[in-house]
Amino acid sequence: MDRKFVDVNAIAVFLDESHVGHPYVRSALRPGLEGAFQIVLAPYLLLRARWVLVSLWGVSGPDADRAVTALARLRFPVYVNGDGTLVVRAIELSREIPHDAYDCFVVALAEKGEATHLVTTDVGLHRVCEKVGIRYENPVPRKVLTQFGQAGRRSS
Repeated sequence: MDRKFVDVNAIAVFLDESHVGHPYVRSALRPGLEGAFQIVLAPYLLLRARWVLVSLWGVSGPDADRAVTALARLRFPVYVNGDGTLVVRAIELSREIPHDAYDCFVVALAEKGEATHLVTTDVGLHRVCEKVGIRYENPVPRKVLTQFGQAGRRSS
């Protein structure tokens, strides 16, 4: 069974129904919510997604809390955490590719979680995924990706 690690970008877009990328990320993750593949998450990234929702996209704190809490209460995702060894792995990847160490940390988390795919909206992660043998999956079409950022949210 496939194991799909979901990064902070995809988590935030999934949780924000007013985001232009939401329908694409929701469609990509729905089969996992129905048991077709395992969803792999890092607890830290749920909190980071909350920060994105509130601090960057202007979602109210209580609304962001409800969305993140609902996702965190699901029993079926597999959770993976990092440690010092993972930081070292991220730095090594960062030097080899070369690429941003934080992005490499996210991919190293996916690798540690034995993910077969990385679900993201970050186009820059393709090379890192390729390097470690994880399939890069960005469900959002390029023309929609150009609308991301603050402007990616529909007005309420």
